[in-house]
Amino acid sequence: MKSIKAIVYGCLFVAIAMLLIQLSYIFLAVGYNSLQADYPLLKEISGIFRYLLAIPVFVITLFAAGYLVAETVDTLSKPKVLIHCLAVGMISVGGMMYMAMGYMTLTLTGVVIFALAQGGAVAGGFYRLRQVKRVNTL
Repeated sequence: MKSIKAIVYGCLFVAIAMLLIQLSYIFLAVGYNSLQADYPLLKEISGIFRYLLAIPVFVITLFAAGYLVAETVDTLSKPKVLIHCLAVGMISVGGMMYMAMGYMTLTLTGVVIFALAQGGAVAGGFYRLRQVKRVNTL
């Protein structure tokens, strides 16, 4: 039962965090667009700026979800934590990509972001395991 709880908590965390991040991004985009009127250079780098801002925030969110999953699953087994973190990453990121894509095709950027998100979730889970093992050895 704790396995299912861990996956549900991780997916809910990602969904809620991403909604809050999207809301804050809207406010940031409004400010960025008003600055573009005065600084033409900002208009040229707007696409790059979005990726440089969004990808790290996305990976950090999945890292926190992996940490939460490792905390909730209540096991010190690396394979079990790995499987749970990958499940949360696949469900949440796959669901977001499926809803966003509609009938479009998957691009290389989408594959890279998917892989980074999976890596972030697994890294968060393993970071939590390392913390628990360090406390247990003291």
